[in-house]
Amino acid sequence: MSVHYCSVLGDYLTANRCVAAEYDDIALELIEGTLPADLSGTLLRNGNGRFEHHGVRYEHLFDGDGMVARFHFDGQQVYYRNRHVRTAEFVAEEQAGRMLYRSFGTNLPGGVRTNFLRIKFKNTANTSLVEHGGHLLALWEGGLPHRLDPTTLASLGRFDYEGVLRNSFSWLDRRITPEMPFSAHPKVHPTTGVLHNFGIVAGTRHRLVLYEVSPVGQARLAHVLPLPAATFAHDFVLTHSGHQIFLLTPVAFDVLRAFSGLVSPAASLRVDRTQPTQIVVVDPEGTVHHLTTEFGFVFHLVNGYQDDDGTLVVDALVLDDYPGTLGFQAYLTGRVPDDQLQARFVRFRLDLAGRTVTRHSLSDHEAELPVVNPNQEGLPYRYVWAIGRPPGHSVPLLDHLLKLDVQTGAVSYAYKPGTVCSEPIIVPRTELNQNASCAEDDGYLIYLRFSASSCTTELIVADAADLRTLARLRLPHNIPLGFHGLWRPN
Repeated sequence: MSVHYCSVLGDYLTANRCVAAEYDDIALELIEGTLPADLSGTLLRNGNGRFEHHGVRYEHLFDGDGMVARFHFDGQQVYYRNRHVRTAEFVAEEQAGRMLYRSFGTNLPGGVRTNFLRIKFKNTANTSLVEHGGHLLALWEGGLPHRLDPTTLASLGRFDYEGVLRNSFSWLDRRITPEMPFSAHPKVHPTTGVLHNFGIVAGTRHRLVLYEVSPVGQARLAHVLPLPAATFAHDFVLTHSGHQIFLLTPVAFDVLRAFSGLVSPAASLRVDRTQPTQIVVVDPEGTVHHLTTEFGFVFHLVNGYQDDDGTLVVDALVLDDYPGTLGFQAYLTGRVPDDQLQARFVRFRLDLAGRTVTRHSLSDHEAELPVVNPNQEGLPYRYVWAIGRPPGHSVPLLDHLLKLDVQTGAVSYAYKPGTVCSEPIIVPRTELNQNASCAEDDGYLIYLRFSASSCTTELIVADAADLRTLARLRLPHNIPLGFHGLWRPN
């Protein structure tokens, strides 16, 4: 296996090893183009604030303490603010001046003796954000959300929906998993306003737990589904028709090895490629349907909906195998294998009555971090935007911004050699101007871009239709590009 040293990634990691500075609403420098006058609102992004901690380099991309970046647009200027999420673990480690907690992919220095039976893992609050029921929450799917002030980004503490997210299954279950996981990809139904989310709870009996949160923020456990193993799922689909769809790959945590301290939870994950991927569908009446399809690993689902004939359509980014901890470590060193696993667009059609699943490829382009027009979530749609790369690209890195037409297969790119991009966020112009067209790609695309040559991070505003850059602004420091974000209209 050949290894490609990616200079872009190496420079990025060097420049973004640790974010120390926190800024208070400084005006960003416009270095190209013009900000759209109707673009008014706030972009919030969550992600790693650092790739190392008090001299110890993290071993997994998912381990850095959460840092939320806030970009406020007023039609003329963009104001930037950032804050680390002050989790209890973050505060304790800062006071101690050293690592105190194990993370998802990083054990404490000192081997098994140091990590043995340390089953309290750091809640990094670094993956995503949701605003619903009057609360802005920083999400990490291994434990409780953290509530934030949407203006100042001040941390307001762990948030458990008045105890709903506290484990109540049994005494031993509470010892194993005291805080119920709350996924980083909740969905809000556009008609009911109810937020739906899930967690996979490890314990004496592993469970897929489904939550519902009313528009005013009252939560309940809607379903508790037993699982044969503590599997991994990061995302799900909520259709406009009310179907919740989960793709559960046969990848499971070895809880004994992880809790004993022999390995990190991430390194304990084991894949059984002889087993199919399980598809769990909970319909609007609460009936649970079980289907299977051929093996494949999924981090992110693109979208899903119910077709006119009743068939459920689910689009996902599917990997041929689980990437494993070595793959994530490769990104943290800049030395990425030329055959690094990447995901491709796949469409699944689910016939619940016939209990059948068919699948076909939507594109041979590799991609991750997909987004669709928020007005089309759970409905038939045409376009998806993502970071990706074309077939045959010489660099084993998702360094293109792409737009895929799922109806025709046509793909367009925004690409600048020597740069890497964050997840894009779509702001439909219908949210900003009632006279705007209802075209699905009539809107603005906002993302961050790191340039290796200048070691700078920039905020890009582009036309969602043709990916053309409309404005480019320079941040006061380099920051890791993060995972997921949201747009808050004024």
